[in-house]
Amino acid sequence: MAALDACDFDFGLGDTLDAVRSQARRFAREQIAPLADEIDRTNEFPRALWPAMGERGFLGITVPESLGGAGLGYLAHVVVMEEISRASGSVGLSYGAHSNL
Repeated sequence: MAALDACDFDFGLGDTLDAVRSQARRFAREQIAPLADEIDRTNEFPRALWPAMGERGFLGITVPESLGGAGLGYLAHVVVMEEISRASGSVGLSYGAHSNL
C-alpha cells in the first residue's frame, strides 16, 4: 500500500487541522507525488513548489496572523509536513527546514 493511500485516522485534532490535513494531502497527491521519483533521481527541487505551498498557506503556518502568517502553530505545521512527506520525504525535509529556520 502506498503511503498516500494510508488509512485516515481520527486523532481528534479538530475541524481546522482536519481541513489543513485534507488540503495538504490533496496538494501532495496532485503536485508532489507525480514529481517524487524525478526529484530523488535528479536531486533537484522544483522551485515552483515553493510559491505553490505559499499560496496554500503552508509557508508561515506557524507565524502569527499579526505578522502575516496563518497563526496555526506547530501542530498544523507537523500535519502539513506529514502529508507532504507521504508524497516525498525529500520535499517534506525541505519544507520542514525552510519553514522552521
